Amino acid sequence: MQDADLTEILLEWSTTFVRLSLHDFNHFTRTAGLSLAQMIVLMHLHYQGPCEVTTFCEMMQVTPAGASQMIERMVQQGVAQRKETPGDRRVRLVALTEKGRQIVLDSIAARQAWVSQLVEAMPVEEQERISASLVALNEYAGKLQIHPI
Repeated sequence: MQDADLTEILLEWSTTFVRLSLHDFNHFTRTAGLSLAQMIVLMHLHYQGPCEVTTFCEMMQVTPAGASQMIERMVQQGVAQRKETPGDRRVRLVALTEKGRQIVLDSIAARQAWVSQLVEAMPVEEQERISASLVALNEYAGKLQIHPI
């Protein structure tokens, strides 16, 4: 197999994976009454922990006022909260509420549903072969010098 063939196969799989994952993610987000941007903020807070409002300016490509307004709407919805920073009361951090944390966990479970169906449809020997390939792929991808959002 040539590099170009593997590249094409990987791109096709990544397209399928993203399409199916985003479908479930978008459906869950709408059902939860949140915008896509708000859901991305919740996911960021879940994985990165509390952070300043300004963190979301670059990530969401909005002004500080725009980020602050979005966070305020999320506070009013009960999915996020603002906390004072210990030692510097001028700096306020944004954190998940329990409701926000539960929404994130439910969204993760919703997005995993199609993956579980896919695995269940595969014979065990295929599961083992694909699993070994994906472990190797993750190891190689982990060595790339790509900066996450």
